[in-house]
Amino acid sequence: MSKFSLRFLLVLSFLALAPVALIAQASGQGIMFGNWKLNLAKSNFGGGSKLMAMTSKVTSDTPALIQFSVDQTVESGFQVSYSFKGAADGKEYQLTGSSSVYSYTEEPGVVHETQKDADGTITKGDFTVSPNGKVGTWNYTITNPDGTVIKQKLVFDRTA
Repeated sequence: MSKFSLRFLLVLSFLALAPVALIAQASGQGIMFGNWKLNLAKSNFGGGSKLMAMTSKVTSDTPALIQFSVDQTVESGFQVSYSFKGAADGKEYQLTGSSSVYSYTEEPGVVHETQKDADGTITKGDFTVSPNGKVGTWNYTITNPDGTVIKQKLVFDRTA
């Protein structure tokens, strides 16, 4: 590959990623910031519990404070709401509206989440956002107390 072709590809890559970086930098917020709606057609529940609907409102995504609220409808039709408030420091913080604890760490372009449920289920996930900033994806590995593992991919569309 010629030097010109390589430079051209690098410039194109930079231009594709620039809008996401500028949005996050302008607001002082990370990649999760905003309102998100689960895209059921693009999500894969991997044989685990399926959601019928889910929205998330992330009002802060900084190293000092991640804060969000979630409304979801599970497969049985039961509606669940919960919220989180804690730092992205890897420490466990209790959810409001659930017995689960979550912890977060962040690096450029990726948010790492660990969820521990009261029954012993541990869910680990990584969140990334498309270059245009409009689609967010959580890739989860769920380890159940009996040792079985489920992989899920939840795709969200940014609504605001």
